Amino acid sequence: MIHQSDIVTTKSIDQIRKDGIDKQALERITAERTEMERVKQEAKERLPGQFVSFKQDKEQKTLLFTGAYQKIDKPAKDFVTGQIIPGKMITKWRFQVYDVTNPDNASDVAIWERGYTEAEQVLHWLAKGKPELTIIRNGAPYSQNTTYTIFPPKA
Repeated sequence: MIHQSDIVTTKSIDQIRKDGIDKQALERITAERTEMERVKQEAKERLPGQFVSFKQDKEQKTLLFTGAYQKIDKPAKDFVTGQIIPGKMITKWRFQVYDVTNPDNASDVAIWERGYTEAEQVLHWLAKGKPELTIIRNGAPYSQNTTYTIFPPKA
């Protein structure tokens, strides 16, 4: 349902030249430009590389961690709709890695982004001097209940 207050009235050329852009529009423009600048700044600060992802249940990869990582706060998103949840932030860790699953064809430098649970496990192994880790995804495709088994490969 459209309310009378939702209808934007079109100003004449003379009105715009005389009064300028209304305060509400200027506030929306400022908010939009602030968000654009945040996204641009986040892109500049991001570690280089494409994102590594695991899509299938029991998918296994061996990742070699460079030791470089970022801890970032980003807006939380609704899992089903993909829409940002206003006022809610989540912490993610972006680890710089090489996918060395196939030792004869290692990937270019990449990023594996995870939440607290996986980051805690990765940091545990890195602190023990184990930069190469085998990671197994446990969960159906697109499942919210996916977990990862993370351990150093057997030497």
